Amino acid sequence: MRVVADTGPLVAAANELDDAHALAAMVVDELGRDLIIPFPVIAEVDYLLRTRLDSRAARQFLRTVADGGHRVAYLSPELFRRAVEIDVKYADLGLGITDTSVMAYAESRRVAILTFDFGHFRATRPRRGYWKLLIDEARYRTSTGT
Repeated sequence: MRVVADTGPLVAAANELDDAHALAAMVVDELGRDLIIPFPVIAEVDYLLRTRLDSRAARQFLRTVADGGHRVAYLSPELFRRAVEIDVKYADLGLGITDTSVMAYAESRRVAILTFDFGHFRATRPRRGYWKLLIDEARYRTSTGT
């Protein structure tokens, strides 16, 4: 099963101090090459790892992606336009291009989403139906003890 990744689980997988580390690391490892990471997510993960952990963690993440451990999704002009449309439609949520690139990709490929940002992904909708989230809030809470 192919899954598109949002930033939160990738940062949690790299950060052993994160409450969701065990869950995120397990899922990211299990998905391997079936985990698709839009390029805006890669940039955000790199930034967050460098500012919250260290550059070594960021380089390890980038090396894993560069070596083919996960797939990179580059936004076509159509996907970029759709991401912008989603951002405009839900302007009151302050989503930004990272979240909306995940949404646009998931919508176009009809794949599940790996995210811990339940608020944004529950408050928005694809053109048809609802987002298919790989991990729901209950499983997340159980794994983090929150």
